[in-house]
Amino acid sequence: MSDGIIKTGNASYTKYEELLARRDDVRKQAFQYERAYVREFGDLILQVFEMKLECIRKKKTIGYCQTFINRGESVDQDALQEYLQKELAEYQAQLDDMIRDNEAAKEHERVSEADLLKIKRIYRKIAKKIHPDINPGTARNEELMELWQRLAAAYNCNDLKEMEETEVLINAVLAKMDLGAEDISIPDIGEKIEEIRAEIERIKNTDPYRYKFLLEDPEAVEQKKQELRDELKEYEDYGRQLDGILDGMLANGGVKLTWRMN
Repeated sequence: MSDGIIKTGNASYTKYEELLARRDDVRKQAFQYERAYVREFGDLILQVFEMKLECIRKKKTIGYCQTFINRGESVDQDALQEYLQKELAEYQAQLDDMIRDNEAAKEHERVSEADLLKIKRIYRKIAKKIHPDINPGTARNEELMELWQRLAAAYNCNDLKEMEETEVLINAVLAKMDLGAEDISIPDIGEKIEEIRAEIERIKNTDPYRYKFLLEDPEAVEQKKQELRDELKEYEDYGRQLDGILDGMLANGGVKLTWRMN
């Protein structure tokens, strides 16, 4: 395929531009659905994971203590805590990430339909001028690229105030540089159009985007919450079983341990 010069009135260019906007919309929707999912289920998911982590902690403690009991040796609690910290570091990091994500989702503000329309209008207007996939001049200009990334982040977060302020800054830079005035060369535009179509379908088949269908069904939401409550109870029951095993080991081995979440 030849590269050619794609003029802004060309049908392929118009389709390419439309698909880029659609791709970015779908990507944003997936982000929004994921945030809504965490707001709806995040607290329960955290409770389940914390109880799961505590069960893992107890099970690893039992295994560690059993090794020393089998050798007729006493358990050094400092060594045990060091062992647990090392073994559970990855789980703890995952829990910390979940906590941060849950807090961020709760702080994520809902906006009105009117503001959403303004947000989309600003984004599409600016994207036509400086979207890096449309205008290669953006990527070559550090100031403009930074402003584009700032606009894209505000768009994902539905931050209208930030978008309006960034639009002013972008327009000021464009006025100085006169970017976007010339026709833009887009190599192999037909292939790029198909690639973007495929990317849109991939995004729509990811979990974050498919959360939409769950969140729109009140019965499905309640069923999901009940499943999480049932899972939490299973871990609680399992934790009590592990407590019983550990209590027996401690009674026989003369080792005293206390349970504390980090």
